[in-house]
Amino acid sequence: MRLTKQETLKNHARLLEREALYKHHGYDTAKAIAFVLFKATPLQGKVIEIGTGKGRFLVALLKKGHRVTTVDLDPVEQRFARLNVAFEGMSRKARFVHADAADIPFPSRSFDAVVSMNALHHLRDWRAVLTEALRVLNPAGKLVLADFNANGFRVFDRIHHAEGRTHQRFPYRAPDVVRFLQKRGCRVRTADCGCQWVAVARPIDT
Repeated sequence: MRLTKQETLKNHARLLEREALYKHHGYDTAKAIAFVLFKATPLQGKVIEIGTGKGRFLVALLKKGHRVTTVDLDPVEQRFARLNVAFEGMSRKARFVHADAADIPFPSRSFDAVVSMNALHHLRDWRAVLTEALRVLNPAGKLVLADFNANGFRVFDRIHHAEGRTHQRFPYRAPDVVRFLQKRGCRVRTADCGCQWVAVARPIDT
């Protein structure tokens, strides 16, 4: 998939414009990512990301020195992510996989960390996706889930409304996610800050 320099620069300018808009409405992307990374640290070994999106969290992981496999069902979003990664000169550190996260095309116990930021509300069947996430996770590994909290959703609802759009999402409750993971043998830590919540889960015997 060829990415031109012109397309890469244009995409980066658009990204900066969106980040400024988000910050104006109350969501600081850099601070949100820093919060999630702080709660997720340390991350070791092979990392898989569920929900590439436009690659903001992916870029942050790559800058921390991780090599990341990232999975998304939307090839358009993944192209934006490829452009963002290319702008940072880190394309060789990322592996992009176009696939359904409810059917991850890797063997069980393939990864030492499974991460996902701001993708959970886009999942039609989050239980199926988390079941797959736990399947591909090494028993000594770590699952990191982060998404908008109520304040974060209010911010993005305002942004979408101002643009004449609707923030499409599948409702879920964070406590239900935590209980789901606990019932599958995980010890779960949660944290909430600003517009973001995060849950860090480990298999209970590690």
